[in-house]
Amino acid sequence: MNERQAAVAALVAEGRRFIAGLATEREAAMGVVARMDAFDLSAGKVALPEPQETPVVLAHLDAALALASAGPASAVAAAIARARPCLHWITYDAYPAAIGPRFPTHHAFSGLIGEHRMIPADDFAFGLFLIAPRTLYRDHRHPAPELYVPLTGPTRWRFGPGSGWQTRQAGEAVWNDPHAVHATLVEDAPFLCFYAWTRDIARPAEVVAADDWDAIEARL
Repeated sequence: MNERQAAVAALVAEGRRFIAGLATEREAAMGVVARMDAFDLSAGKVALPEPQETPVVLAHLDAALALASAGPASAVAAAIARARPCLHWITYDAYPAAIGPRFPTHHAFSGLIGEHRMIPADDFAFGLFLIAPRTLYRDHRHPAPELYVPLTGPTRWRFGPGSGWQTRQAGEAVWNDPHAVHATLVEDAPFLCFYAWTRDIARPAEVVAADDWDAIEARL
């Protein structure tokens, strides 16, 4: 074990602690914690990839960490900052063009636990997700059950085209059942969160058409 492995393991442990303490979506949160506890999360199990930061990370992660530091996720923000030199950020490239013109270049994620991630795990995925300000993550769905744990806020969410938008602050979790349609609207502040897919992670997400995307994106 070295210092970099210890930093990643400490980030995972702090993420687990934060999720276990959530006041919202308690059942889902404890399910994620139980799945995490099924794997060996010790520092010695951490594989260190080549560190990588995408343009959106370079542009917005500092601001996101500053926001997280001022809220309930301050300890998580400190753990991310410590582990930052070890993280490998990439984009999700499995969507068709219908996901929109902005989202593909204005998001990034860093996988912490999962298949081919820093800590190995079967059919489970956990990591960090960043979306730049003024970005619509269009309506989509996937077979994997999913927990979002916002570290910054506010962000807006809807659960089906035409449904009303709901606001989530830092620490207010979002749970999506398998195949549940959802969309995320990030306005002035960058969105940083933990994500967890608890099974069926190899099956890709798909876009679900809505007729208001152009109007929303024109206002951003």
